[in-house]
Amino acid sequence: MNPSPKSLVFRIVVLLLGSFILFACSSTVPEDTATIPPSATPQSKATAAQTPTTEAQPATPILSKTLVVLVAPPGAQASVSDQLSLTLSELAAAEGLDFEVRPSFTQNDLSPEIKLLIAIPPDPGLSELARAAPGTQFLGILIPGLEPADNLTVIHDAEIRPDNIGFLAGYLAAVVTPEWRVGAISTSDSADGIDHRQGFLNGAIFFCGLCRQTYPPFLNYPLYAEAPAASGPQAGQSVADILIGNAVESAYIAPGTGDEALLEYLAAAGISLIGSTPPPSGLQDHWIATITADISAAVRNAWPDLIAGQGGAEYPAQLTVTDINPDLFSPGRQRLVEKLIDELTAGFIDTGVGSNSSSP
Repeated sequence: MNPSPKSLVFRIVVLLLGSFILFACSSTVPEDTATIPPSATPQSKATAAQTPTTEAQPATPILSKTLVVLVAPPGAQASVSDQLSLTLSELAAAEGLDFEVRPSFTQNDLSPEIKLLIAIPPDPGLSELARAAPGTQFLGILIPGLEPADNLTVIHDAEIRPDNIGFLAGYLAAVVTPEWRVGAISTSDSADGIDHRQGFLNGAIFFCGLCRQTYPPFLNYPLYAEAPAASGPQAGQSVADILIGNAVESAYIAPGTGDEALLEYLAAAGISLIGSTPPPSGLQDHWIATITADISAAVRNAWPDLIAGQGGAEYPAQLTVTDINPDLFSPGRQRLVEKLIDELTAGFIDTGVGSNSSSP
């Protein structure tokens, strides 16, 4: 007996429903079977491999060079050491370096922390110190006979000749003095003294020409007086009396001439003074200015190379005017003198003194 069509359709529907139910049950996975233990994941292995290891540290730390030292012996000129201390302290601070001033220095004082050592006369043996510490830079300032080396730089005053100093002093004296009543005191028995004197005379005339006065006494200014370098206080007073007796109002006192007593004697007579060293205490009111070497400018020029570890160069110091009394030497007249210094330094002006004078 054949099944009816209705019975056949019913069977087919039942078979299809059964197939769907079986498929759904076979595709369901228990939740706990999908969990993978952390210890078995590749990620945990990579994390373990990346665990940092402790590196070995050096047993002894390396000292960095952080110190700038100025050696200023007791016999050093105070104005030079004071000027340098201010300049070097400023420059060192800008580089984050410490700065010290020491009265003496030997090879036993050399240290890896010293980056730069500067010395002024008297010489502490800078050449030997430089050879003993090739990793340190050295700077010698105005030390006679000192020669540069690989790590030794030199600042010298070879360009600051006596005739240039005298010329500048004469010009300055004439610039600030009414009627150009100026004079100089120098030594009579040394070549430098003669060059100072002649340079002074030429410098004053360079500014005032014939230097004629409009009221008496009518004298042939500029004047000068001189005495041997070894002469005593009495001779110095006699020389000063020559200027005082000729109504000199401003005087240049050349290096090696007289002493503090001479300066006081001239100031007591009402004479304003120009010198090559700072004024003694109590004479500032009578002090026009000091003519000296501009060491600070030379140090600033050398500084970048020294801090970069490059030595062996030479730098010339130039003339400058310090200890200025503005009551006697006004800013306008200072600009005139500064221009003259530039022209002297550049060689545009012939002082007209001895072998330093060029042919016309």
